[in-house]
Amino acid sequence: MNTRATTPAPYAAGSDGGGDGDDSARVWEELVTSALLGTDRRPPSVLAGATGPGGTGPGVTDPDGTGPDGTGPGTAGSRPAGADLPGALLDAAALHTVRRRAGLRPGPAAPPPEPAPEDPRRPLPEAARRRLDQLLAGRAAPSPAAGRRGAAPDLAELLPQWLALANERGYKAPPATLPALLDAARARTDLRPQALRLAGPRGLWLAGLNPEWRFALRGTGAAGRLPSPGDTEGVRVLWDEGLFAERVTLLAAVRTGDPAAGLALLVSTWTAERAEDRLMFLDSLRTGLSDADEEFLEAALADRSRNVRATAAELLSALPASAFAGRMAGRAATCVGLDRTAESPTISVEAPHECDAAMQRDGVVPNPPAGRGERSWWLGQLVEAAPLACWPVRFGGRTPEEIVALPVADDWQGELHAAWCRAAVRQRDASWSRALLGSPAIPPATGPGTSSLAERAQLLATLPADERARWVASFVAAHGLSEAFQLLGVCAVPWAEPLGAAVIDALDIARDAGSYPWSFSGVMGLAERCLAPEAARHLDSLTALPDEEEEDTAPGAGGYWSEAFQRLVSTLRLRAAMRAELTQVPV
Repeated sequence: MNTRATTPAPYAAGSDGGGDGDDSARVWEELVTSALLGTDRRPPSVLAGATGPGGTGPGVTDPDGTGPDGTGPGTAGSRPAGADLPGALLDAAALHTVRRRAGLRPGPAAPPPEPAPEDPRRPLPEAARRRLDQLLAGRAAPSPAAGRRGAAPDLAELLPQWLALANERGYKAPPATLPALLDAARARTDLRPQALRLAGPRGLWLAGLNPEWRFALRGTGAAGRLPSPGDTEGVRVLWDEGLFAERVTLLAAVRTGDPAAGLALLVSTWTAERAEDRLMFLDSLRTGLSDADEEFLEAALADRSRNVRATAAELLSALPASAFAGRMAGRAATCVGLDRTAESPTISVEAPHECDAAMQRDGVVPNPPAGRGERSWWLGQLVEAAPLACWPVRFGGRTPEEIVALPVADDWQGELHAAWCRAAVRQRDASWSRALLGSPAIPPATGPGTSSLAERAQLLATLPADERARWVASFVAAHGLSEAFQLLGVCAVPWAEPLGAAVIDALDIARDAGSYPWSFSGVMGLAERCLAPEAARHLDSLTALPDEEEEDTAPGAGGYWSEAFQRLVSTLRLRAAMRAELTQVPV
């Protein structure tokens, strides 16, 4: 279709030219209106001469009266006979779309962006740079079918470890990898802290130029970087004028460097903050929490928001010397004590009969969740908030192990021990955690404190890393891997010995026992990420394909186990290579 090469510039969209330009804008508006309402309800006047359903009448006309091919209205060449009005509308729309694009006037040039800031950190070694390209490309690869992934390492799962290692060694990302690095961080929130740290100031500069990467700017201040905690004026300006996410990040940063300054910053605007914002800000006080925060937290117990009151009570319960902890200890002592009338020392429990106003002010929630009794609900909250140091005094100088071993009357043991577990986690009390965990060889259902693996994992997190690894290794040796997945997840990476050896032995035993191999895929995935790379040399013998399947094994299990161990070995060796590459001196 000939649109005439002499189409004038005023046909550009938004043109302020007169004459033909105004006429073209009118034609376009009519075509759009007819397309929205339908040609039956609103036939555009510019198609007044177009053929109707009967195929009579002239073809589509241009604003100057000519047909699409410039031969004049109504010519046979402008439109074939028998065409309908909707078709004529589409032809006219196509014609005017080309006309408007051809006549579009260039807009003013945008100002160039500010130059990217300098990043003083050292560049990656060449081998590490190539490895980063490989990991970023591998993260987007489609996931293989569940159960059999082949013997190749899962690059997507290795990227977090590589980023952590690179950041520990003070490297910066190569400029060419910044787009892929930001895309990875956008797709996976767990990567964001390490990816943005590696991207550095240039990554933040680049994120400001692409709306899809704006997540990187949240919490980093208007200029892409937080002001130094020592920059009093900068901190004040961002605190008063910044977005909520920026203010939360700022408060956490100030609190980390100077807890008193962070508290003063929060106090300065506390009464003007929204309830949901107060809750988030209050949670920042967990960093550097000390007795200096008690006065503010006591005042927060009277906050109009129930969630704020509950958080303030939780923080106060982590301060054993606080007045709040003393009040809770007094209430708990009236409910739990030693029954000296029994034949052997026994813990007696008398749960509260009411939740009075003073208890509610101290954060005790009066209404229990569905399925819980009121009295047991109130008792659990009191014991959980009471300082654990009060119980040895209450029970005649007994140690936590001796207290936990005492029988509890009237079936209150489960409720009481669960509350002590929550208190040990909240107060980070390792001695009570050990007592409630008991021996790892004891079956979970008969343990001294708790039978829940989730509770055991929380208690383990309060112990030193080496002690945690030894306890879980003994648990794995006694009970196998099927019960240990949650416990393995709280152990420090790489797994310290003897935990690594215990996991390898348990996997070998599971293979020899003919277990379903896919039942251990989760543990195998953890082992790939958490075993020390040096463990690869102990696994070579497990990668061989068995000569024949045992009768009591799952079909194909031998091949799967061989493949899984091959993948584990190759992953460990790749992790060792990654670590070596990041220790090279850049050229």
